Amino acid sequence: MDAVTALERSYDQLAKVVANLSPDQLRAPSPCADWDVRATLNHALGAAWMFTLVNQGQPVGEDAGDVVGDDPSGAVAAAAMANVSAWQQPGALEGDRTYPFGAFPAAAGLMINVGEIAVHAWDIAQASGQQATLDPDVAGTVYEFYAAMPLDVYREHGAFGPEVAVDESAPAATKLLALLGRTP
Repeated sequence: MDAVTALERSYDQLAKVVANLSPDQLRAPSPCADWDVRATLNHALGAAWMFTLVNQGQPVGEDAGDVVGDDPSGAVAAAAMANVSAWQQPGALEGDRTYPFGAFPAAAGLMINVGEIAVHAWDIAQASGQQATLDPDVAGTVYEFYAAMPLDVYREHGAFGPEVAVDESAPAATKLLALLGRTP
């Protein structure tokens, strides 16, 4: 699966989950330490805007503030459209990109972007009592990316929790969630 398709599928899942949120569920605790559902969604969409703006050559900070506003579904749709489009532009996967958390080849930036949307969609579904699933092809693509890199420095900074032990024969989604510190 190509990474842009994985990003589109991740946004489809996030849109479905967010469409089923009640206003009260935005205040529910999420699997992300110290974040409620709203903060998790703000983080995911803020990251989407960060990747989008970096691809457009604009400077960015790490905190986008409240991008959810009063219309969470509308915020997801707007971020998805801009974010996917930014990765579909000619040259979007060429060269390096510098983000507030480091410099990476553009293709790696795209994979981090996919992981942010896919995994946080799972987090939000889990926190709101919805069926928390990951597209198996998306999960496999993101798992292969993260499994090939050392994650300890990211764990030290709180980006990922400690890896959770799962059977090696587990589905890719289970292995991805466990690798990133979630209990599937």
